[in-house]
Amino acid sequence: MRARLLGAALATVVACAGLANGQYIMMPDSTNNVVVLFDPFSGGLVNSAYFATSGGTTLHAMQVGSEIWISEQVGDRISRWSLTGSYLGAITGGLDNIRGMGLARDTVYVTNSGTNNGAPGAAVVMYDTSGGSLGSFATVTTAPSPFGVLYHQGDLLVSSSSANDDIHHYMLDGSSVGTFHNSSLSFFEQMNHDVNGNVLAAVFSSNVVAVLDGNTGAQLSTFTAANARGVYQLGNGNIMWTNSSGAWIYDVNSGSSTLVYSGGGRYLDYLAIPTPGGLAVLALSGLCAIRRHR
Repeated sequence: MRARLLGAALATVVACAGLANGQYIMMPDSTNNVVVLFDPFSGGLVNSAYFATSGGTTLHAMQVGSEIWISEQVGDRISRWSLTGSYLGAITGGLDNIRGMGLARDTVYVTNSGTNNGAPGAAVVMYDTSGGSLGSFATVTTAPSPFGVLYHQGDLLVSSSSANDDIHHYMLDGSSVGTFHNSSLSFFEQMNHDVNGNVLAAVFSSNVVAVLDGNTGAQLSTFTAANARGVYQLGNGNIMWTNSSGAWIYDVNSGSSTLVYSGGGRYLDYLAIPTPGGLAVLALSGLCAIRRHR
C-alpha cells in the first residue's frame, strides 16, 4: 500500500511538472468570478478556477510581491489575495470605475475614470507596494478615459478608450512627455511587450491587436481580435488575447486564433509562485496538487 501511494505521488509530480513549475499567466474571469491560470509558454489551460474572486467586475489581476492585487471596476476597490488565493483585504476609498494597473519599481499605478468615493476622475492613482496612498496624477486632457498602464523604457504608457491620445507617454511622476500613439484605431485597453520590446495593444472597438514600435509608437501590424481586451505574448511566440468570450491564442504562423478558455476574458499578467524545496502544494481545485518548481 505504501509503495503504491508513493508511486502515485511521484506520478502526479511527473505529470504536473511540465504544466506548472510555479509560473503562469493569470486572468480574472469577470463572468464566473474566478482567477484562471494558463501555461506561459504554450497558453494551455492549467486551472480554470484557481480561486474565487469577490466579484465587482474584475479587470486586472497583478502580482505585487507576495500578493495578487485585483482591480474591480464596479466594486471600486483593489482586492488583495495571497499567492494561493486567500483573501487579505482591500484598498478602498478614492477609487471609482478603475481598470488596468501597472507596477513600476516600487509603485503600483491604477487607472481611474470616475469621481465617486472621493476619486479624482480621469487619472492614474498611485500606491506603494504595501497599499499606502501616493496620490494621483490627472489624465483628463491626454487620456480622458484611461484603461491600461505599461512600464515602458523607464516611463509609463497609459492607454485610453477615447481621445485625445490612444496611448500617452508619461514620466513616473505623471509629467506628460507627449503622444506615444494616436491613429484611426480606437478604444485601447491592455498593453504588453513582445519579445522585441515592441508594444502589443488590445484595441476593443477596432477589433484588432496592434503591434507598435517600442521607440516611436508607429503601427507595425495588426491582426483580427474581436473586441480585444487583454494581450500577452507566449513563450512560443504566439499571442494570447481576450474578449468577452474568453481567452484566445493567435498562431503567428497560420494567422488564425483559437479559443482556449470560455468565460469573461480580461487582462493577462504573469504570476510566479515561490516553491521552497522545489515542490509547491497548491490548492488547484484538486488538479495537479503537487507542483515542481524550476
